[in-house]
Amino acid sequence: MLEFRSPEVSDKQWIYELASISNLHCADYSFGNIYCWSHSTAPKIARLGNRLVMRLCIGGKCMYAYPVGSGDIRPAIELMAEDARSIGSPFIMRSITRPLLSQVHTFFRSEPVISTNPDSSDYVYMASDLANLSGKKFHAKKNHVNRFMAEHQWSFEPITPENIHSCHDFASHWFIEAESERGVDYLSEIRAMRNAFDIYFEAGYDGGIVWADGQIVAFTMGELISPDTFVTHFEKARASVNGGYSIINQQFAKYLLEKYPGLTYINREEDMGIENLRKAKQSYRPVFMVDKYTAIWE
Repeated sequence: MLEFRSPEVSDKQWIYELASISNLHCADYSFGNIYCWSHSTAPKIARLGNRLVMRLCIGGKCMYAYPVGSGDIRPAIELMAEDARSIGSPFIMRSITRPLLSQVHTFFRSEPVISTNPDSSDYVYMASDLANLSGKKFHAKKNHVNRFMAEHQWSFEPITPENIHSCHDFASHWFIEAESERGVDYLSEIRAMRNAFDIYFEAGYDGGIVWADGQIVAFTMGELISPDTFVTHFEKARASVNGGYSIINQQFAKYLLEKYPGLTYINREEDMGIENLRKAKQSYRPVFMVDKYTAIWE
């Protein structure tokens, strides 16, 4: 039997190492998404050789993530299926990316029911595209950035122990204003972001802040999920300042390329089926999408 337990910050390094081996470019395997959203997904993890085994319970339904890592995958599959039987659940495997689909049919004699939800696909961009905004396809984005730079006394700086409290305060005010204006309940995201701030330095996150005219107007944070891919977990900008999202996106990409010479991609996660968010993510021209599939064996 698998000995599942709740993830701890000390698990960050080995989870990163095993996810890097598979290098699926998938945000689901970032430590931030496993740990910081634990109030929504109740993750339990175990290490089986060089495989990460993870059980999630979402909306009362338990499921297992594809076991990233290296070595023979069959022991992990068999133990996950056994665990599902022990809790009286069908065996459900999620976070199966397109290159892995051909494996799924070899796990058992019975054929699984496979489904996907486009709302959960990750948007992946060339880091150099986001940093440089070169060419006709990014002309409008470049104009937004140039206009912001011309209209404000501004600066970009990474998140540090000296400014993280100001960043946290900005995030808190952002949620208060957003809830008031949009009537949306952001409680789950607030909890996830608070968790991220609490472990920011211990977990080795990276983030940036844009100041303009003496106040924070935007911030962002995330982490590497492999040597060539960074995932952005949170990005917020002041609604009253035009170009806030454009400038933090561009400046942070430049910062990441300077800090991580091997960086190629930035994963900006899913759009959750929110139309405005989908349009915004599509407007930056992703180089590919990470489609995620779910397999169910009854």
